Amino acid sequence: MLPVVTAKQMQAIDRQAIDGLGIPGITLMENAGVGIVRELQRCFPDMSQKKILIFCGKGNNGGDGFVVARHLFSLGSEVRVLLAGKLSELNGDAGINAISAKNIGIQVDELDPNKLNRHDHKLRHCDIIIDAVFGTGLNKPASGFIEKVIDKINQFEKFVVSVDINSGVDSDSGQLMGPHVKSDLTLALACWKQSHLLHPSAGVMKETRLINIGIPEKASAEQNIRVHQCEEEDIKSYFQKRNANSHKGNYGHVLVLAGSRGKGGSAGLTALAVLRSGAGLCTLALPDSCQKAFEVHPMEVMTAPLPETANGTLALSAKESILELLKEKSAVAIGPGITTDPETVALIGEILPLIQCPLVLDADALNAISSHKDWLGKLKSETVLTPHPKEMSRLTGVSTQEIQKNRITIASKFATDHSLTLVLKGSPSLIGLADGTVVINSTGNAGMATGGSGDVLTGIIAGLMAQGLPSQQASIAGSYIHGQAADHFAETESETTLIAGDLLRCLPETLKRIFP
Repeated sequence: MLPVVTAKQMQAIDRQAIDGLGIPGITLMENAGVGIVRELQRCFPDMSQKKILIFCGKGNNGGDGFVVARHLFSLGSEVRVLLAGKLSELNGDAGINAISAKNIGIQVDELDPNKLNRHDHKLRHCDIIIDAVFGTGLNKPASGFIEKVIDKINQFEKFVVSVDINSGVDSDSGQLMGPHVKSDLTLALACWKQSHLLHPSAGVMKETRLINIGIPEKASAEQNIRVHQCEEEDIKSYFQKRNANSHKGNYGHVLVLAGSRGKGGSAGLTALAVLRSGAGLCTLALPDSCQKAFEVHPMEVMTAPLPETANGTLALSAKESILELLKEKSAVAIGPGITTDPETVALIGEILPLIQCPLVLDADALNAISSHKDWLGKLKSETVLTPHPKEMSRLTGVSTQEIQKNRITIASKFATDHSLTLVLKGSPSLIGLADGTVVINSTGNAGMATGGSGDVLTGIIAGLMAQGLPSQQASIAGSYIHGQAADHFAETESETTLIAGDLLRCLPETLKRIFP
């Protein structure tokens, strides 16, 4: 998995590489510039024909920009640097690279706060603008002169490339705290920063790429990095090829407790997702009146009728039947479509302490717990909760707005406090583990904002747990597979037309890439 760091951690990693491992800072700056130019050449094979304006700040981010200018100039590109400050104010590695760029003939203009418009003609007729004003050190909104520079970068709607992170964006919170550059391409240096991956900041970066600048892994060993982004290779490592001499009993039997009158669809989506994810058997237990509709569809799912209330929800009298159904099950999924009818909530409270196998709780099961938070203490460690931000708000008593501002911290704390796995759904989804680690999922798109999408995720995670994956791996892999199925549909069809059933239809192609 790829480490995702804070600005403070990145600063410490840089310092360890330079002071502890003896790698000169100017070498790292050179590597950054070379890597940026390499990525630009991938985007623009005719780079030598391009007119490029590079906005440089006075710090190391600006130093990276001067290295980029020098290498582009050597390629034959028409390059000009607009410096947000004075050359005399630059020092260290940035100052050395600024002088080198000027000495080989690159035009360096010191920006005058009162005469920014004098460069409009050049901006209007350039092909690419490179933003190397601020790096990860910004901790307050850009204002004054720098705000004007940021506005100027955005004004002409050119192809904008940001070095490391967009100027004006706080690298840690994912929040947009003030004026910021909107980029077509952001080139993260050495490590992902949290704001590369968290919204809304990620939304101002159309594309992000990670550049290796030559910092050894050893430099980050002391940082205790607890946030990572999963990659496809990580997911593949969780699975082994199926034994040819196997049967359905080898791949687990999931009990899905879901549905109510008018909400049978969510139950069906969850049950089918269990089977599509590779589980051998699935029993869908639902209110008696709903069960009749499932006798022939979906045909692959076994069903069990349960006593119901007058409202068509699960009745408290269903407890004994459920306990019988729990015998020899490999995993259980509870919640989609069960409602928060008082009698159904009471039933959930009765059965939760009695479930010994891995468990996924979603939707109304989470809403039931939010009214009885002491139930959290009765859950086993192999339990997964899959709330969206509003459900998380109910579980924690923290406002949805605060959750969205502090998603990583809240996911980590909740999972640690309750010794379970938390999948905080959103863009992107976060998987909080009991040891405090948070994994950022790297798949998915806006088309998933549709009813039933979460029900499919619940089924996938339960199906993977039934096959023997620990709750942590099942949650990480399930989230990745769920999002990848949506990405596959968006590529072949569109995000806008995606419905939950499309996720099920795309699972075979997605799993073909993942399973050995």
